[in-house]
Amino acid sequence: MWSTRTIDGNFGLAIEFGAMGDLDRMCTIAGDIETGGVLIGRYSPDLATAIVSEATPPPPDSEQGPAWFIRGVVGLREKFKRRWRSKERTYYLGEWHFHPTANVEPSQEDIAQMSKICHDLNYHCGEPVLLIAGKSNDDQERVYRAFVFPRGNRYMELLRLSSEEMHSQGAISGSSIRP
Repeated sequence: MWSTRTIDGNFGLAIEFGAMGDLDRMCTIAGDIETGGVLIGRYSPDLATAIVSEATPPPPDSEQGPAWFIRGVVGLREKFKRRWRSKERTYYLGEWHFHPTANVEPSQEDIAQMSKICHDLNYHCGEPVLLIAGKSNDDQERVYRAFVFPRGNRYMELLRLSSEEMHSQGAISGSSIRP
């Protein structure tokens, strides 16, 4: 489980191993081109942690290049309806995209898009997350950074938790998340 939390402790993000593997594969396939998609999952019982169970590939109408990505929308509405109606009842949690460099800073376009999403009632997500993946300088390990965009507040970075921090905060127990 890949877990993060804001410094103030109010917001958390956990990404299940399967979703992390999917993200890594999609980034590897993209090579030197940006790519992205949406994050789908659920919230912890106390609603403080978004738990990602699925990272989608880019919709077919997405546009991409070496230094830009515009996520399309084809098929997303139907996907969200199916996820909502499923036994697990999962939700839209935010966006992810890949920078084919070591730069994992959100661009002004990223910030504007996420601010728009948190205020767009059609998303039903007042605190969307943005996960940016990038290449490490030594190409040994993928670099990830996450941000939360709470409606009415400035965005905040979610900082990676160590295994010890996750256990001490009660964030993980076996393979399940606890508040």
